[in-house]
Amino acid sequence: MGVCRRHASSASRASTTAASTSAADSTSSSSSKKRESLDPASNTDKFLVGNPHPVSNLRPVKYPVPAHESPEDRIFRERRERVDAFNQNFWVNNNNMFNKAKAEYEDKIRAQNGNQPVTTEELSVFYKDFLDKAYDRQMTYNRQWWVENMGLLLPAAKAAVRKWTARSPSSPPA
Repeated sequence: MGVCRRHASSASRASTTAASTSAADSTSSSSSKKRESLDPASNTDKFLVGNPHPVSNLRPVKYPVPAHESPEDRIFRERRERVDAFNQNFWVNNNNMFNKAKAEYEDKIRAQNGNQPVTTEELSVFYKDFLDKAYDRQMTYNRQWWVENMGLLLPAAKAAVRKWTARSPSSPPA
């Protein structure tokens, strides 16, 4: 996932501001700094990113829902949420299959080797075999992921055009 420009620029401003503060300011208590609320209801303009999912390892994103969300913005947000759900479902299923197959393989190798730990060489055989078997499923996922992401372009463009036209007053004649 990329970084939202708005948040990247505010982080840049924050680091610049922090660098320009005097040493006396830096001695002030950090507890006096106001912390932002993580309540989605009070953050209608911020992306909230959670901790990685324990199985998929993807970080969930809570997209902001502005109070006066335009139809174009709503369509774009909902489409992104569907793409995120598609990715989440694929990686949860894939990683569950991987973890189950790996555990079975390790049990089989330990049984053959008298309960000795599985070596990296033995695991490399498993990894190659798993990837070979998962090739078609992975390629299907990649194709669908490209289709889903390309499908985000039109809603994103419509939302951006709506924002540009709503913000910029018409130019005076030259």
